[in-house]
Amino acid sequence: MNTPSKTITLLSGLVLLLSSCDDFLEPTRDNRLFEEQVFNNPVYAEGLLLNAYSSLPTSYSFEDVTTDNAVTNDRGSNLLRMATGEWKSSFNPFSEWNNAYNQIYYINLFLEKLHEVEWSWEREEINQLYLKRLKGEAYGLRAWYEFQLLQSHAGLTDNNELLGFPIVTEVLTVEDDLALPRDTYEACLQRIMNDCDTAIANLTDEYEDTDDPIYDAVYGDNFKNRINATVVRALVSRVALHAASPAFTVNLSEAEKQQRWETSAMNAGVLLTGIGGPTGLSPTGHLFYLPQTSPLVFDGDIIWRSDYVLNNTVESQNYPPSLFGQGRTNPSQNLVDAFPMANGYPITHPSGAFDESAPYANRDPRLDHYIVYNLGKIRNISILTLIGVTKDGNNATTESTRTGYYLKKLMNPNANVDPTFSNDAIHFYTYFRYTEIFLNYAEAANEAWGPDGDPNGYGFTAKDVIAAIRSRAGIDQPDNYLSELTTREELRELIRNERRLELSFEGFRFWDLRRWAEDLTESCRGVFVTLDGTTNYDYQEIEKRNYEPYMIYGPIPYNETLIYDLTQNKGW
Repeated sequence: MNTPSKTITLLSGLVLLLSSCDDFLEPTRDNRLFEEQVFNNPVYAEGLLLNAYSSLPTSYSFEDVTTDNAVTNDRGSNLLRMATGEWKSSFNPFSEWNNAYNQIYYINLFLEKLHEVEWSWEREEINQLYLKRLKGEAYGLRAWYEFQLLQSHAGLTDNNELLGFPIVTEVLTVEDDLALPRDTYEACLQRIMNDCDTAIANLTDEYEDTDDPIYDAVYGDNFKNRINATVVRALVSRVALHAASPAFTVNLSEAEKQQRWETSAMNAGVLLTGIGGPTGLSPTGHLFYLPQTSPLVFDGDIIWRSDYVLNNTVESQNYPPSLFGQGRTNPSQNLVDAFPMANGYPITHPSGAFDESAPYANRDPRLDHYIVYNLGKIRNISILTLIGVTKDGNNATTESTRTGYYLKKLMNPNANVDPTFSNDAIHFYTYFRYTEIFLNYAEAANEAWGPDGDPNGYGFTAKDVIAAIRSRAGIDQPDNYLSELTTREELRELIRNERRLELSFEGFRFWDLRRWAEDLTESCRGVFVTLDGTTNYDYQEIEKRNYEPYMIYGPIPYNETLIYDLTQNKGW
């Protein structure tokens, strides 16, 4: 891996800050500071940590187009190339290797120098609180980037050994031996959990003002969108679910697998008891991307998000062409079929009363919230996808849908991309929300204890959680279909489907299918709607998925295997 030398290049906002400081930068004028200068100034020193924040995602990349959930009409998309057969160790749009290791380097350097910096000149008590909080942030952010490496690059080798990534917890320079071997999955998992434990021990659950001005100077409301202990606990839940999943327990005994599921359920369960279990589920959490604007209030389902921006970029990319959009993300018929009827029954179940002549009638309300179908509405405008009638029909233009559907989820209806009346709206990226943690709990608890097990006395079961999520979605009550499910296998299928719906287009489906060791090759289907006296729906295959079974594990970058002789995952 490439690491910077002892001269530190300050990135992101810090570079911009220093670019005008000519006197300070003399005699060099290339935005470079030497180590002594950086760590004698707390503002510059903190820039190393802020660099790790600046590399967090700030917008959705719609990875669902690599799965059975959607396709893209962007024929040059790297994600389309990947999904249709070009995914290689030398071409991996999902590689986290370089970015994660760059950030881990800066975090390790920050931790190495943390105690050399005088963080507050006011009083030592404040200085010590800064040391504590910044240490917690650094460990939490390192755990985040370590998990990106684990999720993207862990896998089985030709020797059927489950490996993770080379663990780096100290500052490496060009003088060091950089040919570090990959550590085991178990060692990487333990490293992440240890970092999370350290972070939690040094952070507060929430940043909020109190009556103590000394505490507020370090842990007050002013730091609200930084990583806190609740965020780290959410990360622990995500990591623990990954570790319990079938793809990453292949070499474990049945008892060890059971322990992984129990650990995952307990991590999520403890976090959820803090909000009262299912009673604390935000009633509008399924619409978390639509904040209240007057006054500005973000949904209570959100645990951690990026700073918000005002733009109409995502609408410009995804609105139908009749609304001046590029129609980039096209939900599949596969996904549309996954939404149940309003009474909770799947569309294939006799009790669902699905009407083939009116396929969108009496459906789960989330279908209307998330997907635009023929005569569905966006910005309160009906979209007509009839073939040969408008440019919103299938393949009418290069910006038209390929599947007969347009994306509605994550769109803000206050945004307008009409060049004559263009206006922006609030957008942000959500790193964690409670709905994910509820679904993590439901999956793990069902596997560990079955649909109705609650051995730890949390006051809720896997089935209770799914009941709350479906009730919030608008499924008719009582939920008779859910009541009929009594086995672990039956509820597993429903939990996975609920996860598919609730977390659609948020970047989960690709990773979920792989950690479940599911078939990745289900082709995406679409619908062609025509009018000939009656409305006709012609369902067709739109795009094949070209993956191999070994691709449930991602590759180590090809160049890294050449330079550092790293063991590659099987098949790559």
